[in-house]
Amino acid sequence: FVMCYIPQVAKYIDIPLQHITNLSLLRMNRPPRQHTEELLYKLRDRIPGLALRTTFISGFPGETDAEHEELMEFCREFKFERLGAFAYSEEDGTPAGEYPDQVEQAVRDLRRDMLISQQQTISEDFAESRVGSTVDVIIDGFNPEFDAWTGRTSLEAPDIDPIVFIQEPAAGSGMAALAMGQIRKCKIVGTSLFDLEAHLVM
Repeated sequence: FVMCYIPQVAKYIDIPLQHITNLSLLRMNRPPRQHTEELLYKLRDRIPGLALRTTFISGFPGETDAEHEELMEFCREFKFERLGAFAYSEEDGTPAGEYPDQVEQAVRDLRRDMLISQQQTISEDFAESRVGSTVDVIIDGFNPEFDAWTGRTSLEAPDIDPIVFIQEPAAGSGMAALAMGQIRKCKIVGTSLFDLEAHLVM
């Protein structure tokens, strides 16, 4: 994999898997679970420090309670660094919209919420695991609500992933003032749920 050898390539991959059980994947016309798992574990094994993002659909026509629990279990075990979940929505003209075994909307929403709630704990643990590390942060701008600059490491996509809060360097520190577009070396010193708090190193 190119990103193993070229530091300028972010170690971040987004693969919208949609589901993990074979029956759901078959109904979605997607590759079987074994293919997906082999790919995911190969990526994790060969690319140290990789952040994997995915999205799943809850309540796709025909999804049973057992299939939903299998998906939940897989996510608990694999621990995606980033994960989004959406309740299935019928689209006119699509084969799935005509399937007879539609899942009730309330059940779709509940299953989505369960996935998201579970992922929140995983995301908090991932954020905590990064405390103490020194990383490059691209500065996105100043947030007056928090009286802090915000940015992202290479493991955060804009708008959808957590952010990094950075304080302006103290007067007399000798460090250059922060400005949008800079890439600055920072040390992660804490977390706020999924977001990171960092101090400038240089």
